[in-house]
Amino acid sequence: MLRQTWNAYRGWAKLARELQSHTQRWDVAALLCVIAAAVFGAGASVMPGAWSRWVAVAAAIASAVGAFLGRQIVGSGDEGGWIQARAAAEGIKSECYRYSARAGAYAVADPEAAKALAVRTEEIVKQATDKGLVRADSPILETGDKREPAAPLTKDWYIKFRIQDQINYYRDGRVRNQKATDQLWWVAFTASLAAVIFGALGAWAQTFAPGVGAMTTIAAAIAAYGLIDRRKYLIVNYAAMQLRLEEMLGLDQEAPMSLANLVTTTEDLLCSENKAWLPQMLAIQHQSPIQQQS
Repeated sequence: MLRQTWNAYRGWAKLARELQSHTQRWDVAALLCVIAAAVFGAGASVMPGAWSRWVAVAAAIASAVGAFLGRQIVGSGDEGGWIQARAAAEGIKSECYRYSARAGAYAVADPEAAKALAVRTEEIVKQATDKGLVRADSPILETGDKREPAAPLTKDWYIKFRIQDQINYYRDGRVRNQKATDQLWWVAFTASLAAVIFGALGAWAQTFAPGVGAMTTIAAAIAAYGLIDRRKYLIVNYAAMQLRLEEMLGLDQEAPMSLANLVTTTEDLLCSENKAWLPQMLAIQHQSPIQQQS
């Protein structure tokens, strides 16, 4: 039963990765179209003769393609899908660790524990399946999965492959999002500064005036694409979770907990973070380029 449930976790995690990768490709393509439309639009107003018409056509095409890709982003539901699939995967993974430690509802003899795991897994995935999501197949290979808990679970294994692994994940995620936020801020700031410069130069030469709108559009598109508000939320949340898990390990060293208590405390903490993460991520999603500019 544990192997089957862990394989279900892997399937939902695989679906989340696939949907996330798919929506990221759409997002990048739409962003590039918005930038191209802004640049071509500004160029069309200053280029001479036939060149102006060709550049205007290019701007119109880029704008139309960007709008189409934006509808694909919103209409496909891939972004909301990967968020929901990831939440299901994390919930199932947590239940696998509880079951392996025979913690909480699983502190009963088989087959009752196995039945409880099956029921709980079905409850977790219902919200995802109600959205029309179907988990991917991700069978465990002969080499196995080092993160898959064994039954019976040992405390040293759980600390190393669950708690410490999550600490590393939160630390790396915080650093990654902080770096991306800083980069996006500087890119958006540079585009905004360029808009100010073009505006100042436009006072002397009308040729520079169209650059104001182009740079303003580019700055807004990059900021929207980067989802800086989401990244800021993740930075704060990841830092807090890393600290709480490290404190938990410290408390366990001072006053060792039983395996069941350690697993229950840890998984309750991770599940509470997952429950808070889901609505936040669903509330802050990419929009179509048309919505970004309105």
